[in-house]
Amino acid sequence: MKRLNNTVDYGDEVLGNSEILSRIGKGHYGNGWMDAECVDLCDTLNSMKGIETTESCCGHNDRTYKIFFKCHSIPALRFLQSCIDGRYWKYGHLWSVTSYISDTGPEQLGFLLESKSAKLAEIMPQVEDMIQTFNHYLNHENRFEFLGLSYDNFIYEEVEEVTA
Repeated sequence: MKRLNNTVDYGDEVLGNSEILSRIGKGHYGNGWMDAECVDLCDTLNSMKGIETTESCCGHNDRTYKIFFKCHSIPALRFLQSCIDGRYWKYGHLWSVTSYISDTGPEQLGFLLESKSAKLAEIMPQVEDMIQTFNHYLNHENRFEFLGLSYDNFIYEEVEEVTA
C-alpha cells in the first residue's frame, strides 16, 4: 500500500521534517514554527511534488483553517482537488481550494485550501480524514489513469496494509 511520506521536494533536494526545520525561510515552516494543527496536512500536501505550502493557520477557533500554497504542477493540483471534491469525499462541501493573486514575491498566483468552519473540534477530524483520503486515492490506479497522473508526481513509501 502506498502512503504519502511527509517529505518535501524543493526541486534541488528532498527533505524530511527535521531537515526542513533547519531550512529557515524556505517552504511551509517559514520562520521555523507553525500551528501544530497544520503540520500533518502541510507535510502531506508537500509530499505531492509541485505543491509547496507557504503559510498556514489553524484559525484558533475564531477563523477558518487555511493552508496557502504554490502550485508548480497541474497534476498535483488535479489530484488534490479531485480528492477533496464533494463527490468523492464526505467533507468536500466543507472545504474549498481557491486561487488568489499575491502582491508579494515573484510568484503572483497562489492557492488556498480552506475550511468553512472555524471550530477546531470539527476541523481536526476532517483534516485527519482528508489525509486518509489522499492516501486512499494514492492507491487507486483507475483514478490515476483517469486523471493522467504518475507516481513520479508523489513522494510516497510502501507500507503494509493494516486491516482492522
